[in-house]
Amino acid sequence: MIIGQRRRGGARRAAIASLAALATVAAGAPAYADDRPVKRPKPVAGVHAGQAGIKTFASQEAAARMAPYGSVEAGEYSDALADLKGLRGTDSRWYEVTDKPYDADDPNYRDPEFSNSGGGAGLVAGRVTGLAAGRGWTFAGGANGGVFRKKLGKGGSWEPISDGILALSTGDLVYDDKADTLWYATGEANTGATSYAGAGVYRLRKASTARGFSQADRVGGDELESRSINQLKFDGAGWMYAATSRGLWRHSTDPKRHNERWQLLFLPNPTSDTDVTRPYDNIINDVLIQPGTGGKTVLINAAWRSGAAYNGYYLSTSGGQPGSFARAALTGDIDNADIGNAEFATSADGKHLYLVQSSPAGLAVGASALAGVYHSTNGVLGPWTRVADSAKLENSGSAIGAFMGYPPGVQAWYNNFVEVDPTNPRHVYVGLEEVYETEDAGATWKTIGPYWNFGFPCYDPSVPSGGCPSTTHADQHSIAISDGTVIVGNDGGVYSRPLAPAASKENAAGHATDWTNHNATLRALQYYSVGTGRDPNGRGWAVAGGLQDNGGSLLRGGARKMVSPFGGDGGDIIVNPRNGCQILDEYVFLALWLTTNCGQSNGSTSAIFDVTVPDINARFTAPFRAIRGSKNVRDGASERWVAGGNSFWRHDLAFAYTPAEAAADDARGWQQLHALDSTGARLIVGMDAVADPAAPADPAKDTYLAAWCGQSNCNSAGFTRGVATNWGGSWTELDMTGLPNRYPNAVTFDPNDPTNSTIYLVFNGFNRRFIEGPGAGVKHVYRGKLSKTAGGVSVAWTDLSVGFPDVPATDVVVVGDKLVVGTDLGVLVADRRATPDRITWRRVGANSGTSKYALPLTAVFDLHVSGDGNLYAATHGRGIWKTPLKSL
Repeated sequence: MIIGQRRRGGARRAAIASLAALATVAAGAPAYADDRPVKRPKPVAGVHAGQAGIKTFASQEAAARMAPYGSVEAGEYSDALADLKGLRGTDSRWYEVTDKPYDADDPNYRDPEFSNSGGGAGLVAGRVTGLAAGRGWTFAGGANGGVFRKKLGKGGSWEPISDGILALSTGDLVYDDKADTLWYATGEANTGATSYAGAGVYRLRKASTARGFSQADRVGGDELESRSINQLKFDGAGWMYAATSRGLWRHSTDPKRHNERWQLLFLPNPTSDTDVTRPYDNIINDVLIQPGTGGKTVLINAAWRSGAAYNGYYLSTSGGQPGSFARAALTGDIDNADIGNAEFATSADGKHLYLVQSSPAGLAVGASALAGVYHSTNGVLGPWTRVADSAKLENSGSAIGAFMGYPPGVQAWYNNFVEVDPTNPRHVYVGLEEVYETEDAGATWKTIGPYWNFGFPCYDPSVPSGGCPSTTHADQHSIAISDGTVIVGNDGGVYSRPLAPAASKENAAGHATDWTNHNATLRALQYYSVGTGRDPNGRGWAVAGGLQDNGGSLLRGGARKMVSPFGGDGGDIIVNPRNGCQILDEYVFLALWLTTNCGQSNGSTSAIFDVTVPDINARFTAPFRAIRGSKNVRDGASERWVAGGNSFWRHDLAFAYTPAEAAADDARGWQQLHALDSTGARLIVGMDAVADPAAPADPAKDTYLAAWCGQSNCNSAGFTRGVATNWGGSWTELDMTGLPNRYPNAVTFDPNDPTNSTIYLVFNGFNRRFIEGPGAGVKHVYRGKLSKTAGGVSVAWTDLSVGFPDVPATDVVVVGDKLVVGTDLGVLVADRRATPDRITWRRVGANSGTSKYALPLTAVFDLHVSGDGNLYAATHGRGIWKTPLKSL
């Protein structure tokens, strides 16, 4: 996740102050509580999302699917997928929109403050959390995009090979090149409950040539379902270990025992495993098998990112047998009182062991979360010598400490790896926010993959390349070494360079000059949103979207590649349908950036300006919308806007607003219409707004909806949620009696009802069939009918969930007489006029993996009804897709 944007002067100092405020985190705070203060400094261009921001995002995304508690029962995904596949599909064909290369460095979109162009990452893709290579092939696992395969080297295209299985969330990949077998651990595990749980471990035989994974390739049963898996490790004695978010497990590598269940070896807190309110008590991050012991000596790291009583190292000297693990104090420089997430690596000769470890104490105070990189030549118990810390890495040519004001390892709990050159036990790679290399077992280091190139003497925005050598994208998650090549996976995709120091090249600063970019055809982009508008170039429609750690993308009409006008993270988005170059993009926390010329800039002047909403509290990716059918009050050439944090806000000038007006107004043109509470504890998570057709430019006649949840307990036993509206003339909280006590992810007015009295509400999360009492609601889709009463406004809710799979719902739109719902597993459609006993839900298109025109089985975060006659779906792992509206 991008730490921040380029900053100059006072903006940089403000960002550093914001980091300090955001990182005030209580050690051991549960993930379902927000990890930042309710009141925070006003965001500015370039505010650092930081470690607390990432934790906030992780918590909020997890909360949406798991509220009001913290975990999902094994079998939920299987049940949901079975239900989904059992539905009749429409004849709709999905077409991938973002199948063009995405160039983050295009010199024509080099805004000096708001763009990452010139930073050196080049073509980018989504987060890659698993890598494996061998036999001339590379396998990459997208965070929520599944597994892709391509020939190792500059040429070739990535091919998805896991679209036919239950989950596309990646935890780890391990390739046995002797047997040509690929092991795929599903469920991303960055110790932050982020993204998506998985569906277990899959094994693909003849991986270099097989068509792809199928459900029959799942190893064991559903015992690892709904868990995240950080690492898979062979022990060399016939076992595969799985370090998961809920314990340490193992399975035989014998193909004849494929269907046997996984064996649970160790839970730090056994009683917590069945307690859905304590999902972070049994995290196992990695496994280290002591070479030369025949698999008998096994060390594991068990730790929750913010610190917990069970955090530590545990040792078995009897081959990992159940009941054999006991807490072990590592000797040497390891501080056994401050142990966080750790990753291990072993040299090929077995004589050198390495680990990189995070620090809960550092995380708690907003300092570096890196405890250090450690080396042992005396086995798993050590003594371990610290060969690198944050300061040492900062002095190795890092771009973070020198030019951004943040120490290396600030996100060490979120992104880390360590790997040893199989031909040289003293040649080691470490990945944090950047990629580091040592050739002498840690005595000296160099930053071969700096965070970006801004601030280095070589940087020159007037040079198309930016002036410096190409680097990797930031935030490292995975690494593989094969065929004399080292390959890294990060939040921007896959990069490689020669392994041997004699063959690799760096400049005088130690920065690599020979990275190869592999992202041209890697379709793993993680979108939050999508918007479209007629491109003023006359070549069709422009498509824009907000992305995890890859800013705001833009595909111009008729273009052969996508560009990135906005840097950092990208959240929600608004595009003027009349002019696709007028775009409102979100960074984080309702920090909004506006352009009226597609963000085109040569780097000398800014084409974007800040219109941040002055809310006291907002979600990491907070909602904002165009007021449907409205006109801005200046020129009427665009719709007006609303935005939701703790309050409901409106902007009347929209794309007619100017930089001069924004500079003179601390509120950036936003007017507060309604506060959900006086403390900032509630956050808007879904919203809609419509104008009066008879008076589209009159804001006083707008009608609004806002679905919200309680921020301080969005995933706890005290969970609260609701829907507020000004329908009827004044703001009212609608009666939620009988509705699920889960996350109300999206809400909309029925555009076919001229009175605006018909609304639709969809709930995220899974059915709570295993929870008694509050939170046990089992439905996902509701229609509400509003009416005026003597006491105000009442609502009559109708359940439309009959036949709807038990799958989290993310968005809802009305298309003619059809109700369309986005979910974690695709898009569903039904007749909006149906009664519950006659409603028929259908899957939009074919089942995933059965056709190139089928939507991949990944989460749909946003649905957009476009003026070009298509329904667009922004997926959080496989890019943007579209299907003709008439096919629904």
